[in-house]
Amino acid sequence: MTRKTLYIIVALMTISIAARAQDSLVLKFGEESVSAKLAKCLEATADDDRRSLADEAASELHQLLQYEAAFFYNFDSLKNISTIYSDDQKVRVFSFAVPLNNGKKYLYHGFIMHYDEDDGLRVTRLTDDEKKTRNPQFVDMQASNWYGAVYYQVQQVGSRRSPVYALCGWDGADLFTNRKVLEQLTFDEDGNAKFGGSFETEHSDGLHRIVFEFTEKAVMSLQYDPRLKMVVGDHLSAPAQYVHNPRFYGPDMSFDGYYYDKGKWNYEPDIDVKLW
Repeated sequence: MTRKTLYIIVALMTISIAARAQDSLVLKFGEESVSAKLAKCLEATADDDRRSLADEAASELHQLLQYEAAFFYNFDSLKNISTIYSDDQKVRVFSFAVPLNNGKKYLYHGFIMHYDEDDGLRVTRLTDDEKKTRNPQFVDMQASNWYGAVYYQVQQVGSRRSPVYALCGWDGADLFTNRKVLEQLTFDEDGNAKFGGSFETEHSDGLHRIVFEFTEKAVMSLQYDPRLKMVVGDHLSAPAQYVHNPRFYGPDMSFDGYYYDKGKWNYEPDIDVKLW
């Protein structure tokens, strides 16, 4: 290796290190700005103000996520935003909820960062459908009409060549009930995020997602268990006189499982918690 070649390599390495350091500074100051806007949003009393401030914070976060360094940046100061990675480290999901006063308890914002084999890092902003779509269990959704939830787990299932991701999320439905949602995330040949799969449940088959609704007073567990290779959740039930009224549904100390196989999510009742 000649001295000139060595100088070129050192110069390129120095430029690369300096660029990464500059990106980190941009992300640090940007993160603080987003955090301040969200704090101001939560302090606002009028729904219109909360919506406007939340949109400003989300737009600024969207700009920050365009930096490739953002994929592995911690964003420790964003206390009110859920940020999770898929187990294969190819997907990162950001989501947050803004409380409202109009009977619909929350407005949601979300982003998906995804490494595409052809195009590299892609960032998708999710637009909350605000439950305008009736019966979302029967509808495939995209980024532009996203169901709207705060996700706390994303798990790759299926083959690595054609990955499918299970998303577990929380949705504060209204003043009387909460929801958990089991969602399927995939990416089409152009790298666009698609929401919806084929789910079997205790009472239905061919659902596009599973939405569990239960009383505000209860807490429902729903998470992927790597040992069982399935999503396991509390089975919800209600007294006979209140069947079909979600305000009276809650966990009954039994568990159900949902596992992905050959393009479909299959239902398995009465999971043995001793194995779980």
